[in-house]
Amino acid sequence: MTNNLEIRSRAWLSSPPGAYLAGAVLLAALALVLFTNLRVDPIGRESERRAAIVARGMVESGDWLVPRLGGTVRLQKPPLFYWAGAATAKALGDTGPIAVRLPSAFACLALVALIMVWARSLGGAGQGLLAGAVLVAAIQLTSSGRRGDAEMLLALLCVASLMVFDRLYTTHRRALLPLFGVLAGLAILTKATAVLLVVVAPILAFLALERELRRLLDPGVLSACALALAIGLSWYVAVISLVPDAFETLWHDLILPLGQTHAARGDAAHFRPFWWYLSVLPIRAAPASLLLPVVVWRLYTTRVFRGDPRKRFAALTFLGPFVAFSLLPQKQNHYTLSMLPGLALVTADALAALSSRVREWLARGLGTLLALAGIAVTVLLALFLAWIEGLPPLGVAAGAAAIGAIFALAFAAALRGWAVAFAAAWVPAFLLVFAVHRGIVSVRVAIIEQGGYQGLTIDERERVIHTARAHPWFVDVFRVASGSSD
Repeated sequence: MTNNLEIRSRAWLSSPPGAYLAGAVLLAALALVLFTNLRVDPIGRESERRAAIVARGMVESGDWLVPRLGGTVRLQKPPLFYWAGAATAKALGDTGPIAVRLPSAFACLALVALIMVWARSLGGAGQGLLAGAVLVAAIQLTSSGRRGDAEMLLALLCVASLMVFDRLYTTHRRALLPLFGVLAGLAILTKATAVLLVVVAPILAFLALERELRRLLDPGVLSACALALAIGLSWYVAVISLVPDAFETLWHDLILPLGQTHAARGDAAHFRPFWWYLSVLPIRAAPASLLLPVVVWRLYTTRVFRGDPRKRFAALTFLGPFVAFSLLPQKQNHYTLSMLPGLALVTADALAALSSRVREWLARGLGTLLALAGIAVTVLLALFLAWIEGLPPLGVAAGAAAIGAIFALAFAAALRGWAVAFAAAWVPAFLLVFAVHRGIVSVRVAIIEQGGYQGLTIDERERVIHTARAHPWFVDVFRVASGSSD
């Protein structure tokens, strides 16, 4: 039988004051993950390096219309994210990687907040908080949130567009149509045709299933679509008229995702089989992906929420991009980011729908494993900080003991089957551990891997070499962990 403390905790977290406070704590913990050592984090992806160079060039040249990589015109991506990076650089007076990372970090926080609001409208305050917790417990989210490329801004604008459509369909408030058009247009200005897969595909699939495709012929809807295209295509019209051979370049970039290998330039082609995301999504959404069987069960038993249009649309915001990107020949790991918000919505609903007995069983089984894994990772991080970073052992031990104690509380709650108490303890502890890993461990490993010990003092270099020789397994563990966040 569920303990009274568990019942009271669930009731408090489901109340508006409790949900708002817990949501604020969740966002604060996520901010710690996103902003810790963000300025000194070495560049981990070529896309981030390119974005930083393009944004710096805009600031230095004053030409914000035509992106340039060095002295070469670069039209592969629309400019909205470059504009955000350039504006941040001007505001900070810093044209380094921090200028393109801050927009992604703030977009990540806004994305989680939007998902909590959306899930709350579907199932109440408790479900909103649960969706936010599921979303932040996905490796790809925090990885993209710390990276200075267009993916997180695109995800935010697409989710905002989908959320406005949900409100449009439910309330019939035509005043929301211009807002949808603006958001969709800005999404196009962020990454062009990706909007077709992330926004258009779920909407079309939903209207087809509900047999309401005729709504697309509504004059107000057509006007909103026209507004989105006018905003999204305005830049394309400008560069085609001003840049020689721009149309041919843009056309090649348009057909590249469709498998036209002759259009590929450099490392732009990533053609993979249609089943590729079946193995990639569980990794990129981990550890939240451990709940995927519950999601599949929920979708199957409800026939993808037949009879509940709002939940069906929420499910399609996950299934639509998953199917669309699977059918697209060009695939990359970080495309899974577009699937995570919808997955969080469905996962929260699936967990809420479980009976008390099943929730207790799930907390005991899965919760116990996650809590023990958290304790083990905490110990590894403490050893890294003491051995590699050379921090005072007593201070490291005290910090590790504090985080370990939270994981221990999560372990005790899991053993009793207290699902809410387990989540309330484990998620903050997970984010604290991830903040240390992202902000300290992965930064140092990246410096060692990319720079050949550049930026380290002689003492730090000797300590790293000594540790690598004495404990090669230890260094290998963190090299693999830090390199797995594509």
